[in-house]
Amino acid sequence: MVTDQGRPRLNTTTTVHILVTDVNDNPPKFTHLPATKELNVQVWAGIQVNSVVINMFAKDLDAGENGTVKFTIKDQQNGNSKDIQSLKHFTLREDVKVGTVIGSLGISNPPDMQLRYSIVEGDGSLQFGIKSSSGELYVAQHLDYEVTQRYFLVVRAEAPPTFNTTAFVAISVVDVNDHTPWFPGNDNFVVFGVYENVTNGTVVYVFNAHDGDGSLRNSELYYSLTYDPDPAIEGQPLYIDPHTGVIKTNVLLDRERTKKIVFRVTVSDNAEEPNDRKHTSVIGQVILLDINDNSPTFVSTEVACVPEDTEVGLLVHHVMAKDEDEGSNGHVIYSHVHILTVQARDSGVPSLSSTQTLTVKILDVNDNPPVFQKHIYNTSVMENREPREVIVTVTAVDLDSEMNSAVSYCLLPGPGYELFTVNSHTGQISTSTRLDREIQSSFTLRVQAEDSGTPSLSSTATVLCSVLDDNDNAPEFFQPDLHIVIPENLPPGVIHIFQASDVDNGLNGTIHYSIEEFEDCFSIDAVTGAISTTRILDREERSNYSLLITAADHGDPPLSSTALLHVTLSDENDNSPAFAQKSYHSSISEGLPAGSEILRLIAWDPDEGPNGVVTFSLEEENSGNFYVDGSTGVIRLTKPLDRETRSQHVFHAVATDGCSQGPRSTVATVTIQVEDINDNPPVCISKPMRVSVSSVTTLPSRPIVTVTAQDPDQGDNGTVVFSLAEEDEMFQIDESGAVRLKAPLSNEVYGTKLLRIRAADLGRPSLTSSCLLLIQLNGEEPMLQFTEELYEVTMPENSKTGSWVANVVAHDQTADEGTIEYSIFSGNENEAFTINPITVLAKNRHQTAYAKVAINLQDINDNAPVFKQSYYRTSVWEGQIHNTYVMQVLATDSDSGVNGQISYFIVDGNHNNAFVIDSVRGILATNAVLDREIVSSYKLILQAKDMGSPPLTGTCTVRVQVVDVNDNSPTIPSMEPVTIAENLPVGYIVMQVTANDVDLSPSATYRFIEKDQTSRSFAIDQYSGVITTTKSLDYEDQAVYTLRVEASDSVHQTEAEFSIQVLDVNDNPPVFSQESYQVVLPEQTLEDSFVVSVSATDKDSGQNGRISYRLLSSPVRGFYIDPDNGSVFTNKPLNYVINGNTLRLLVEARDSGDPSLFSVTSVDIEVVDFNDNAPFFTQNSYEVSVPEDVSVGSTLLTLLAEDKDYSNKNTHLEYAIIGGNDERRFCLEVVSLPGETQSRTVGQIVICDTLNREATDTYSLTVTVTDRGTPPLNSSAVVSVKVLDINDNAPVFSSPEYHVQVTENSPLGTALIQISAYDPDLGANGTVTYNIISGNSRGLFRIDSSTGILEVNGTLDYEEDTKFTLTVQASDGNPSDKKLSFAVVYIMVLDENDNSPFFMFSTYNCSVPENLPAFTHVCTVHAVDEDAGTFGLLTYSFLNYCFVDYDGSNPDKKEAFGIDPLTGDIHTKQTFDYEGESEFCFVVEARDKGDQVATLRVRIEIEGIDEFSPIFTQNVYHFSLPTNVKVGQSIGQLMAMDHDGGLDGLVEYSLVNPSPFFSVNKTTGYLYISNSVYERRSPISNETIEDLTVLASSPKLDSRTSTCHVVVNISSSAKALTSVDLNVHIASLTVSLIVFLLLLISFIYIVLRYRFKENAVNKATSLSANLNHESDPLGTTGENFHSSGINLQDLQEPLDMWGRVGIPNPSRNSNSKTSSGRGSTEEETTEDQEIKMINKFARFKQLSSVTAQQASRVSDSGIPGDSDQLSFHSVDEDPSSSANIGIVQIVDMPSSESLHNFKDEGGGEGMLPQVVNMKEVEEVMRRCMSLSDDHGSVEGSLTNLISSEEQLHGSYSWDYFLNWQPRFQSLASVFTDIGMLPDEGMRARDVEPETQSLLRPPPLITGVAQPGIRAVPPRMPYRRSPLVRLPTYTKPHIRNRELTHSAMTPSFSPSLSVLTVRTPSSSPVVSETGLGSYTKIATLPRDILDEAEIQV
Repeated sequence: MVTDQGRPRLNTTTTVHILVTDVNDNPPKFTHLPATKELNVQVWAGIQVNSVVINMFAKDLDAGENGTVKFTIKDQQNGNSKDIQSLKHFTLREDVKVGTVIGSLGISNPPDMQLRYSIVEGDGSLQFGIKSSSGELYVAQHLDYEVTQRYFLVVRAEAPPTFNTTAFVAISVVDVNDHTPWFPGNDNFVVFGVYENVTNGTVVYVFNAHDGDGSLRNSELYYSLTYDPDPAIEGQPLYIDPHTGVIKTNVLLDRERTKKIVFRVTVSDNAEEPNDRKHTSVIGQVILLDINDNSPTFVSTEVACVPEDTEVGLLVHHVMAKDEDEGSNGHVIYSHVHILTVQARDSGVPSLSSTQTLTVKILDVNDNPPVFQKHIYNTSVMENREPREVIVTVTAVDLDSEMNSAVSYCLLPGPGYELFTVNSHTGQISTSTRLDREIQSSFTLRVQAEDSGTPSLSSTATVLCSVLDDNDNAPEFFQPDLHIVIPENLPPGVIHIFQASDVDNGLNGTIHYSIEEFEDCFSIDAVTGAISTTRILDREERSNYSLLITAADHGDPPLSSTALLHVTLSDENDNSPAFAQKSYHSSISEGLPAGSEILRLIAWDPDEGPNGVVTFSLEEENSGNFYVDGSTGVIRLTKPLDRETRSQHVFHAVATDGCSQGPRSTVATVTIQVEDINDNPPVCISKPMRVSVSSVTTLPSRPIVTVTAQDPDQGDNGTVVFSLAEEDEMFQIDESGAVRLKAPLSNEVYGTKLLRIRAADLGRPSLTSSCLLLIQLNGEEPMLQFTEELYEVTMPENSKTGSWVANVVAHDQTADEGTIEYSIFSGNENEAFTINPITVLAKNRHQTAYAKVAINLQDINDNAPVFKQSYYRTSVWEGQIHNTYVMQVLATDSDSGVNGQISYFIVDGNHNNAFVIDSVRGILATNAVLDREIVSSYKLILQAKDMGSPPLTGTCTVRVQVVDVNDNSPTIPSMEPVTIAENLPVGYIVMQVTANDVDLSPSATYRFIEKDQTSRSFAIDQYSGVITTTKSLDYEDQAVYTLRVEASDSVHQTEAEFSIQVLDVNDNPPVFSQESYQVVLPEQTLEDSFVVSVSATDKDSGQNGRISYRLLSSPVRGFYIDPDNGSVFTNKPLNYVINGNTLRLLVEARDSGDPSLFSVTSVDIEVVDFNDNAPFFTQNSYEVSVPEDVSVGSTLLTLLAEDKDYSNKNTHLEYAIIGGNDERRFCLEVVSLPGETQSRTVGQIVICDTLNREATDTYSLTVTVTDRGTPPLNSSAVVSVKVLDINDNAPVFSSPEYHVQVTENSPLGTALIQISAYDPDLGANGTVTYNIISGNSRGLFRIDSSTGILEVNGTLDYEEDTKFTLTVQASDGNPSDKKLSFAVVYIMVLDENDNSPFFMFSTYNCSVPENLPAFTHVCTVHAVDEDAGTFGLLTYSFLNYCFVDYDGSNPDKKEAFGIDPLTGDIHTKQTFDYEGESEFCFVVEARDKGDQVATLRVRIEIEGIDEFSPIFTQNVYHFSLPTNVKVGQSIGQLMAMDHDGGLDGLVEYSLVNPSPFFSVNKTTGYLYISNSVYERRSPISNETIEDLTVLASSPKLDSRTSTCHVVVNISSSAKALTSVDLNVHIASLTVSLIVFLLLLISFIYIVLRYRFKENAVNKATSLSANLNHESDPLGTTGENFHSSGINLQDLQEPLDMWGRVGIPNPSRNSNSKTSSGRGSTEEETTEDQEIKMINKFARFKQLSSVTAQQASRVSDSGIPGDSDQLSFHSVDEDPSSSANIGIVQIVDMPSSESLHNFKDEGGGEGMLPQVVNMKEVEEVMRRCMSLSDDHGSVEGSLTNLISSEEQLHGSYSWDYFLNWQPRFQSLASVFTDIGMLPDEGMRARDVEPETQSLLRPPPLITGVAQPGIRAVPPRMPYRRSPLVRLPTYTKPHIRNRELTHSAMTPSFSPSLSVLTVRTPSSSPVVSETGLGSYTKIATLPRDILDEAEIQV
């Protein structure tokens, strides 16, 4: 704000916005580091690339880029750094609803496994939640920007143990304007005082409001100030700074004008959307404090007038002063400063004063009259000058002084004096209006000069004024807008004469005519105004013309006026109707019903009226199928059409106009094409048909007969196809109707065969009929025959239902005549007969016969004749000869014979027998000569009657129009003489001549037949007959005019004579003999005394010259005048009339003309006064109202008394109070006041003491008045003083605060409380009005302004507002000084249960580890209830279990978990064992206080923990290095077992100390060669050995481990290279060549031995095949190798191994919603999914007999050596899985080739995977362990016996063998024993269907290389064998049964080699007998198993 130093000081303000820019002064800080700032992280050794190791979280307090944190990893060794992923940011409003999904953190390309999302860290873990299965982030609690503006979360997505990733989420909360600004304190109004003398811009108060919103924009406050009511100060008295709330004065305050200011301060925030801004108000009241800033002000006048005869002691003047200040500042004290100076001083500090100088004047006496300088003044003035045009100034002089010498001028009454005014002071006479010379050309004015004395004196003068002419009148048309009608096609000529007049003189009145537009059609005579056509006019070209006629005078400048002549051309029938088309075409369906619209004829006639009205009719339409609406042209059907009868209709349509003098017509052709519909069923040509067939001659291929039928319809509607109505075992028919035998006819068949053949057309819908075919079988003659083939019957039509028609009889000629059945076959249309109308059938057991019945109906006269049209319209010329043809009508009768013969008659409307009709042909003709003038039309009723008995009739109406012929002359009716005035303007319409003509010929034309010049004063319109004046008429020149008029209809003429009389006009007013009259009379003059006589003359004669007199003004009707002679008399004594010394009478002289004219003169009467009147008050009583706060000394009332006397002495008055003033509160002062003519004495009632309305509200004072006459006279009056109330009391509330409660959702209009306030003032001051002024911004409440009842006006919501504080204002009804008071209403909103609780998800997954103690917290369920009160408090409880079949009877399950009813925390109530029960599911109920509930399905999974350490089968393993070992070759297998379930039960192998030569397969335990092996001699032993330590653990971090030692003998390996000489190298080379030769010999030996082995295997296969129910040999061929196997069947009763023991379900796919036990669904990585599929397709392994064969197969596999490093455990997603405890799954899967051969040879039903009992496996293991070491050394290592190189390297084929645990497969008998074990893949019969799923083909293994090992190369594309059956997925509740390999020998390398390039998706897991079949495996005899072992 800036302020100047002036007085008063002025200031102005502006706004400065300061933006604090951020400086990067805050470093990022990690929020979760310990004090050491170091974190120790454990990382799983096999973790994948891009897996999350740890989450780091940091914050920076800076803003913008300065606060954006970027993470990098820095290697402390080499200094390299790498960026880390940044935050994922979400922004949401703080008012977002709970449960709203704000975004998804789901991985875009997730691995093929179930991921579980969870929030692991962050400050928003309570406010936000994440859906564990989808990664959708949602709001879990209500947000508040003012509490937290930003949240940081760490979200983890994991699928243990191989996949996990972390996302960092930043959530910014956007502030919502959810807080209303508020003022501190509990008061809703503020009152403070301000001295009135503060300077402008002074700070008087500061409002400091607050806003709870957190953002700057929503919390930025703006103040505004309004007034209620508006203060009585110009401008705005206060100003509020919108930003700071500082209130300053805006103007100089004045308490004397405004005592207080009530204002409203509104504070609103600055939300971005104006509709979202919130505001609140407070009422402020400023009380202005008084200072002594006003001096006393004199309110009395400064001048006192004293008459010169005033007595001593009389009151001269009352001095009075007022002070607007308050209290002592306004108390006034009077004192004399000088003899005539008065001082008024107040009592303020400092005291202020004022002085007044009093002047006393002596009044003059009036004794000199005014005198004019001239007696007569001559002047002139131009007309049309503006008013106040000065014409002359008159001057008169008065020798008196002051008022007595003040002369005033006035105009005395006279003709035209009202048109002038005179300045009463200067004597200047001017016009008061515009003068018009044409109205009056001269004026005589009388001017009077009168002084101001009492009595006044006067004199007069005369002014003669003439008016000069001006061209101010334009020519005037008497008819400015005229409409005439003329016929079209007239020849050029005069059609009308336009005349105008101009009242100006000379050239100003000379007129010139002209025409605008249409000059090619019309012209006008410039002098006469005659308008003529210049060519023939055509109405169809243009029917109306508007001609603008201009008449201009020759003035300067010329004036003109215009008139419009509207010329309308009347129509003549000169145009024929015209069709829109020359011909009409329409296609209609024959099925249209009667009355349907076919088409619409359109024709028009450009003529007008009846000439243009077109009527339609039809000609040559004799069928009666169509009729046309005469007015609309719509052609409709009269009856349905039949295309088969007539397909096209052609007729003519006629359009005729309505001219009555010869109508015109036009013809158009109408063609109607009828389109076909399927309305005719096929009709058999021959029915019934008879044919004979023979078993000898009739062949099935040849038709025996062809049925034919006809259908008259077109196209498909007429195309007939045939079929049998009922299927027959012997005969058939094709669509063409050919009937054939189905098979050769037997000789034994005889009798008659009846075939009902259906004939159907192809229409839509199709219509059918039946044809009858009688077939004589084998030529047998019919034994059943009717007595006649044709029966003829005659019966009358309309016979009743049930009438007997005929009797038909058939006889059976056989001996065993049985019952004969009769039926109607065809011809019974509409079911008219109950038996045979046409064809009748008779049938017994073997024969069928038919006969025909012809029924002839006899006609009955039941159809009345019907006319083709019900209404006809025609015309005929009048005057035609007898028997003139008019028209022909036609009627039809559906009856036949005599009943159909028709006669025609006229039954009505044939007046005077004008028409006759031919009774046979229906021709209508005239019977007399017609006269249109007598009868213009006839409505004939025609009747058509048939000849039946009784006869029937039909009628129609014929309208015959008689066409007019011009055969009559026009006639003019006689008229009385016309009288017109002489002063009519030119163009005045005198009369109109109308000629009558009974013909319809064109209108008559008129003209004058001139005999003398008299007719030139008039003109006649030749078409309308209107006669007008052509010049002004003069009664004195000619009083009577005779006119002859001729009327013609173009053929005949007639004449008539008219008389016009001119009347005299009264145009001269009377004139008085004197301009004015003066008379002197005494006051005592009696009534009927003569006063004066006036006289006037008139130049007119007769009535216009007869004068009568009357008084225009007579005071109190005191005078009257003789109307004949003008004598004036008194009507009553003069003292009852006068009110002064001079009376003026106005006398009027008026003639008797019409209108009459008059003149006015004045009579002045001077009366001598006498004191005969007592003074009197103007009122008998006075009523005065005075406010109670009136100041002392104020004049309450001025009493004015009058005295009818007029002399000074008789009118001098004195006043006094004589009663009612006991309290002396009033005084009466008598003062002299100067009047207009003389000083007057008045009495003033003055307030002498303060008034109090509450003490006394009324006073009654008696006052008197007395004159000074002789004797003095007096009178009295009563003054009633009413003390008025002032608005000095504000309304007072009954309570300053009101408290009320209301429930939410209360209906509108609910009354809450009645607020009352009392105001002791009266009337409007005490009328209290209530208003809500703050706290009701949303209008939720309303208050009755008069009663104070507070009501609900909107929907209340406890969740939005729990309380309201309303400020109610009570104001009185004084609009200028409104008093206010305020009260506060506190409204408490009570909650209702209007919101039901709900859970954000329907299912919630939790997990808890096993072995934890009871009361361990599991998870928390949270329901949302939008209610904010007690109804929002929820209680939680367990409702029931998820499934109906859930084992709820188990008490352990019932009491497994508990829930906190208040918090929803779920805790355990017992200790769980993962291997015993792994999943629980129950329904949680959340219930509010109003018993509204919500339910949630909670699944809790038990997580397994690592309880058992792996156990190796041996503490020390000994392996020997084979000869010629290669890198990647396996040398042996390690095996360990873990009794845990799930992931904890999977075993992984690793070397504790890395070996330079060996590595161990992580999942299978195979020890293989990783690098070239060379000897390193041990100092202890002679043998070269390699000692390794192998660690077994589960995939989880910190799992239990165990170790074993492995000793590898590497003595067969090469020596370590050392420095040798050349001889040594030569020796080495020689040895190498020898070794090569030995290898070659060994290879040959191996081939020979392989041949021997192949034969042995085939033998074993044959033995095993004999054990099967369906024995088929199975062989697998591949690359010269053959493998044989044993097919196992007859499985013993399957065991519930999945459900009882918890074996992992191998057929569960990756999409199953099975929880991992940690509150979310586990999914698998690509590697885990592949391993899972390997576990599903497990195989039985067999030992190889020759190690060399295995070596040879390694080279054939074609798999690179580095690919064997990849093999991973399968992570089963079934939470109940338990790894290898008691059961081992050892199954084998055949290759594509073996499977192909297997299916081709019938295998599959018994080849399902088997479940292996662990006890039997342990027995087998013990047998394996009992083998001698020599056996192992001879056969090679265990690994070489069962594994190829592909298996060891972990290739795609090898991955299917990973579930062999434990794998002690050193002997072939192991496989034989395992094969007899129960199948693991078999399911128990009681397993629930929903736990089953189809086997899904796994994806290809995605190789993820271990550290230091190369990646897996791409596999070869998959090729599917075309004969392999693929798995189906149509039954999701049936598990696929895996297939067990039938070959039990170890010779399966060719199959493995094929599997390396083919995916297992083509596994033929579906057997030939279907899915889910169970097989039994018989126990093999011991001798067979031993033989198989020996063969191995």
